[in-house]
Amino acid sequence: MTTLNIKNQLNNALKEHHNGNIDAADKIYLEILEHDKDNFDANHLHGLVLSQKKEFSKSINFYRQAFSANSNNVELLNNYSISLRNIHNFKKCEDLLKSAINHDPSFLKSYLNLSNCYENQDKYEEAISVIKKGRLISPESIDFIKREINCCIKIYIKTKNNEDLDRLITLIDRSNIENSKDIRYISMCSMAYVWNNQLTKANDLFKLTEKLSQTLPTIEVLKQIKEKNILRTFIKHEYEQLCHIDSDDDGIRNMKISQSYFDKVKHLYEKNSLNFNDDELVTISSAHKILYNKPIKLEENYLNPKLNIDQIEKTYNGSDFEIVVIDDFLSNKFLDEINTFFRCSNIFKRPYPRGYIGAFLNQGMSNIPILKFSKELKDTFKKIFFNYQLSQAWAFKYDSNQEGIDIHADLAKVNVNFWITPDEANLDINTGGMIIWKKKPNIDASFYEFNSLDSSKKLYKEVKDVESMKVPYKANRVVIFNSKLYHVTDKINFRKGYKNRRVNVTFLYD
Repeated sequence: MTTLNIKNQLNNALKEHHNGNIDAADKIYLEILEHDKDNFDANHLHGLVLSQKKEFSKSINFYRQAFSANSNNVELLNNYSISLRNIHNFKKCEDLLKSAINHDPSFLKSYLNLSNCYENQDKYEEAISVIKKGRLISPESIDFIKREINCCIKIYIKTKNNEDLDRLITLIDRSNIENSKDIRYISMCSMAYVWNNQLTKANDLFKLTEKLSQTLPTIEVLKQIKEKNILRTFIKHEYEQLCHIDSDDDGIRNMKISQSYFDKVKHLYEKNSLNFNDDELVTISSAHKILYNKPIKLEENYLNPKLNIDQIEKTYNGSDFEIVVIDDFLSNKFLDEINTFFRCSNIFKRPYPRGYIGAFLNQGMSNIPILKFSKELKDTFKKIFFNYQLSQAWAFKYDSNQEGIDIHADLAKVNVNFWITPDEANLDINTGGMIIWKKKPNIDASFYEFNSLDSSKKLYKEVKDVESMKVPYKANRVVIFNSKLYHVTDKINFRKGYKNRRVNVTFLYD
């Protein structure tokens, strides 16, 4: 293969690579390496393909070979450093990126990657220092602003220091958060406002993430879903909710729904097959749009005023499990309003394979009363929540003849899990709640290892001989517990019918 042929082949490979056809590109890189094992571009770009496939250790060998040919190429230095960071060789990663900055101080990726390297080591102040140097070159860079805010968030989560929160809020206030399309980033800024008790600002940003989350899935995306039963879960809930709202049982008015749309959803509900044509998939896609979402009206007094706060805190802190079960948890008025809210708000858009469907704080669940409740809860039980802050909230609805959430643990200090569906819906007073084991994941376990369906068999083996607590279902009962304990939804046996769907609401604090 001549030099000219190698150049032509590289050009062809780069076109494939830029178009996302990395396997086709990689085939060419490997062919070049067969003829010229020291070729800089082929070694660099084959290493990049391996890195993109998360084969970081393998990529190092090819990056090293390219580096021996040209140690001043800043693209190589950055790509090489990413693989080093992912295998936790932080010292060499830092050295390469500092070298890249020395060679070309205007190359912005070097600052971002170096800040990532520090962040992965929990060196947040060092990361911020690098980010600020990058911002001198590109003051309006959204990437730098997001990275600095993210580091400040992690610093506050670690320290819970008011000065760190003030610094974070000042940075957010000075940034054009609303211009970002990043739901996760905006959600974290929303949460920072919650921590600072600026609930209106928090809710305004959550409403932005709600809007952004309504990007309708394409027909192609829906076709690629392997477990088509989740579409059945989604359709069934959507149809039942539309029928409930149309019944006027909860006094809903001005629902944005046409007869044509209702008829299409009804057709899907009555369809026996899971094979959907393109027109039907268009209807399923359009059903992801939120049609109704009126907030809760109650402005205060969310908890039952008769709760024995001291006794509840003593029970929790005196328990080996770090668990307390409280009945008659919410005030009667809030229980009624939150039931109406979750029955009628058209925000349940994420179905799961086991037959339940979820709504999340940043995808329609947020409103001022929900955020006020999260603060009242924390401020009421100070000896349980200490200086922990809200980190996430969601609600799940369950079909009467489907399974609940499988065994898992959550990344949080305190889990607040309460049930709101009336007791008459539950056909078995001894089940329907949850089971919690006196065991946590290993400290070095990844989130996937203790919070995925693929891990459930392994987790059941882990808790086989471990002490557990079974908490039966009861309306307006809450279980407050250490969220890192393994837990699972108990067997569900509820009456059929939309109003009888089991609903649990969860708030996590960390």
